[in-house]
Amino acid sequence: MFLKAPDLKHRLRKVTHNSTFRMVFLYLVLFILSSFILLSFIYWSTVGYIYKQLDHHIEYDMERLQHIYIAEGQEQLIKAIEISLLQKNYESVYLLYNKKTMQILAGNLNKIPQINSGWHTIDLSELINSPLQKNHSARTLVMPLPGNLIFMNGLDIESAHQQEYMIFNSLITGIAIILLLGMIGGFIISISTIKKINLINETISEISEGNLSLRIPTRGSDDDYDLLAININQMLDQINKLMQGVQNISNNIAHDLRTPLSRLRGQLELIQKDCSQETSEGIQGALTETDNLLSTFNALLRINKLESGAQKGHFTQVLIDDILQDVIDFYEPLAENKDISINFEAKSNVIINADKDMLFQAFTNLVDNAIKYTPVHGLVTIHSEKIHKHNSQFVQVMISDSGIGIPEDERSKVLDAFYRLEKHRGHQGNGLGLSLVAAILKLHKGSINFQNNKPGLKVSIILNCQTIQ
Repeated sequence: MFLKAPDLKHRLRKVTHNSTFRMVFLYLVLFILSSFILLSFIYWSTVGYIYKQLDHHIEYDMERLQHIYIAEGQEQLIKAIEISLLQKNYESVYLLYNKKTMQILAGNLNKIPQINSGWHTIDLSELINSPLQKNHSARTLVMPLPGNLIFMNGLDIESAHQQEYMIFNSLITGIAIILLLGMIGGFIISISTIKKINLINETISEISEGNLSLRIPTRGSDDDYDLLAININQMLDQINKLMQGVQNISNNIAHDLRTPLSRLRGQLELIQKDCSQETSEGIQGALTETDNLLSTFNALLRINKLESGAQKGHFTQVLIDDILQDVIDFYEPLAENKDISINFEAKSNVIINADKDMLFQAFTNLVDNAIKYTPVHGLVTIHSEKIHKHNSQFVQVMISDSGIGIPEDERSKVLDAFYRLEKHRGHQGNGLGLSLVAAILKLHKGSINFQNNKPGLKVSIILNCQTIQ
């Protein structure tokens, strides 16, 4: 099954942005660079040795022929050159000529090249008689001899060029093999490392979602990754122990206080029936405060259950727009009492796997806040639409109001339990509404974001359209 271009691009980006892959790639580049430097040194050393040997051979032959000329004269030198040429050694190049008359006396060149004494590399295209050497070059040594003679002794370096090409091709092949093996080895190492790191990341991600009993598996190899996993597991054990202690304290306080508060409320209701009107009004205030305390403890218990993972929720296929419409129908009477308009723009028509009651609770908390902090004749707008992000589909719900809003520097704090803005202190509440919303969205793998609506507040909720397990 072929991957779509965006999916392939996303996976390639994920791999190339992995620190392990970058480290392995860096080491591969350094390995290839060092191998290239080493093979280049071998190449130049080998080729240099080949040409050095050619120069030694030319010098030796030159000394031999010079000795013949000095000891036996010009005729013997010419005879020696002819004997060397009769051996059909096509690599040898000879030229003996008179410097004054420019007459060629011996050799296998048909022209005199315009070169001075010393070492030279000449092109044989227009100088050689042999058709086998027409396109070759020669390494030559030119020396003057007594009697106005110039003697050039050299070797055809075509075979040396062929050896040079063969060595060069062998080294290129070697670099290609090193590159291939390095890439394969780097890929194996990076994949192995990435798997271990991904296993740790996935486990920690699941733990952060509430499954505090999960631990990173070890292989018993006592390597760095096992040591890291053991230390993380020990840290998680300690964190889990501390969190359970805090949650037990919170739950015990909530349970222990909720029961006497319920009894107190019942007793106040009994007293209210048999007292005067003035006393009854005072008792009603006490009942209201008691209800607020009970509501606070109930919300705290529910948040603790959600955050600890004790309450998983009953997930079914639900239509987001239907839940939002139910919330609006529930709050329309309260909005009408404050002469607040509620506009609903349903554009998502998305079905997701979620707990309907929990999402209803989250949306009612947000709409309740929007109506509570929006002044008379204000406006509350609810908008839902499907969006695409990171090659996945999401549903975005925007709840906007024209109220007093939240300062930008305090938006990250309002999700904390019991946190309330100073300007909201005069409104009824316990500071747990948004904390409960955050806990519900975390269970649904969603996110919440606050923006300025100028005036008022704009709350953005994003939920994944894919099935949530």
